[in-house]
Amino acid sequence: MTSNESGLSDRNGAAARDQTAEFESNAPAMRPTDVIVTRYLASRESKAPRADAQAAALSEIIALIDIDPRHAVKRALDWAIDLCDAGSAGLSLLEPGSDGVLWFRWDELSGPLEIHIGGGAPRHFSPCGLCLDAGATILVQRPFAAFEYMNAATQPVQEGLIAPIYTLGGVALGTVWLVHHEVGKHFDAQDARVLEELTAVIARALAAGQENAERPLPVASTSAIEPPTRPDGSRSRMAAVNPFVRKLAGFVTLSDLDEAILQRVSAEPVPVAPRTDLIREGDPTGGVFLVMEGMACRYRQLSNGRRQITAFMLPGDFCDLDVALLSRMDHAIMTLTPARVTQIPRHTVLDLTRNYTSIAEALRKTTLVDEATLREWLVNIGSRPALERIAHLFCELQVRLQVVGLATEDRYELPITQIDLADTTGLSSVHVNRTLQELRRRGLITLAGRALTILDPAELRRLADFRADYLHLKETSAA
Repeated sequence: MTSNESGLSDRNGAAARDQTAEFESNAPAMRPTDVIVTRYLASRESKAPRADAQAAALSEIIALIDIDPRHAVKRALDWAIDLCDAGSAGLSLLEPGSDGVLWFRWDELSGPLEIHIGGGAPRHFSPCGLCLDAGATILVQRPFAAFEYMNAATQPVQEGLIAPIYTLGGVALGTVWLVHHEVGKHFDAQDARVLEELTAVIARALAAGQENAERPLPVASTSAIEPPTRPDGSRSRMAAVNPFVRKLAGFVTLSDLDEAILQRVSAEPVPVAPRTDLIREGDPTGGVFLVMEGMACRYRQLSNGRRQITAFMLPGDFCDLDVALLSRMDHAIMTLTPARVTQIPRHTVLDLTRNYTSIAEALRKTTLVDEATLREWLVNIGSRPALERIAHLFCELQVRLQVVGLATEDRYELPITQIDLADTTGLSSVHVNRTLQELRRRGLITLAGRALTILDPAELRRLADFRADYLHLKETSAA
């Protein structure tokens, strides 16, 4: 993340750390501590707690910590705005400047102030510094009256609620804060409790992120993957290590030349961070994305911000083969996890479909399976109750992941959030949370971190009325 420490409007991070004196010289006569009005929290009428929403928030964030700690922090800030009806939220982390002076870096932001991510202010001349001095949550009002640089913000900060954040060992990391941009909106004691609860979860996410950064990446082994059987009875060694070849080899008999060509076009995938749009709605197409590692989704987002996920892409999946024939995207594609992705140019796709009969047949069959899966998802949302919807999705993912060697009969990695499940199944995140609890209560699943274990596969399929015929497994090696 690019440093930008000279204030909200300055984008030169290198110079920013040397401008503490400028901040102080511009400060008005009003003392910084005069903006602290924490006493108001006790006298203001508190809003009613939103217990279900708070439970859903904590459940989602805690589940995310094991999967993507960085995204867990962002979701915690999003939830803080929602639960406290605030304008913006942020995480400010302490770090030393080039001159040794401590600064708060705006490490993560949500809301209108998000465009200032990476900016910051000196530790000894900021509302966040006042919070760490107090060692407790504080309320500030009209902080721009004492900290003039805040007037450069794109939105005014009328009131701020700031909580200190510490490591598990008690060392100050920085602060988590909420602000109101509108005159007349105020925080209360309930907001302070929510912020402190979410701050504790953010501290866990930061600790998990640090552990992940220090832990060496595991070396994947493919020696135990059994090469899939071709329809003619032979086995493909290349398909054992390349999910794209593995998937297509299950539909048709691929020659050694076919496999070499597929290996070449899928070579050198690039790493992509989680929650990254590979392409957005309205963008020119330019080619077809192929997922080689990780998980992605196809989605549409409405003008009101609501999102509908219409497909999951797993290793070996094309992200819309036929889109190469179109000029612009009518949907977006986003990674859900850390991924490795190859973009295959349009002319290469056309060459594969025109000049290599077996490859063209296999690609056409994958497209037909994608269409059949979409039809099943429409049935799932339109005709199945919540419990059956999620059970059906879990059954489908188990089968699809097993085809590419990433699941057993009763276990696989499920690196998606409850928000993702909600946007897939047409449910609210609260409803998803309750449904998962019911599946656990019935002894059908356990969900620990990112690992889903199906305790009773037959009963889960019966509950979901799941039949895998729409995946056309009789055409594949998984039959």
